[in-house]
Amino acid sequence: MPTLSSPLAFEFCKGGTCSDAKPSDDKKHISCSPSETCGKADCYCQLFKRAKGSADDVPWEVPQADHKGLTKHKPDKLEYKCFCVKPILEGELTDDGVKYTVRYQLCGIGGCSQDDIEVLDPADKHHEIKCSGKCEGECKCTMFRLQIAAKAGAAFDPKNAKWELVGKENKQVRPEGNYFYRCFCLK
Repeated sequence: MPTLSSPLAFEFCKGGTCSDAKPSDDKKHISCSPSETCGKADCYCQLFKRAKGSADDVPWEVPQADHKGLTKHKPDKLEYKCFCVKPILEGELTDDGVKYTVRYQLCGIGGCSQDDIEVLDPADKHHEIKCSGKCEGECKCTMFRLQIAAKAGAAFDPKNAKWELVGKENKQVRPEGNYFYRCFCLK
């Protein structure tokens, strides 16, 4: 089984497979295609990267994506792989002063998507993102983020990286470059 740099963020899905990572037509970006065998049990094909020619024991990392969710294709420096994974989405609940770890319940990937919004403020033109779309039944489209790199002047250990709840559907946020953002359907 391959090693992931963020083992607290993903579980491998047994029996699910993904096709190879595919560059865009212009070869500028790379992504994973949906898979018939991976879309079950709240699993999806996630893109991972590592340095080209790495030994088998070198962990695979989630690559950085831009505000449109696109990952730059750097075939001269990096190799890419799509793995069938299920995100580990945990949170904290405090009851009578006691903290508990709880796990959000996924209900498929559904039609939940990440949208790019251009903010045209003359003093601060930038892009923000939000989750939108239709999830099945009572499920809600919800944004999470995963730290994938260190913040300026701070230490970062990918082995401890976990998904963080960002917000509900239609909540606009300004993405930070050291995080990977994804929308999930939750019960």
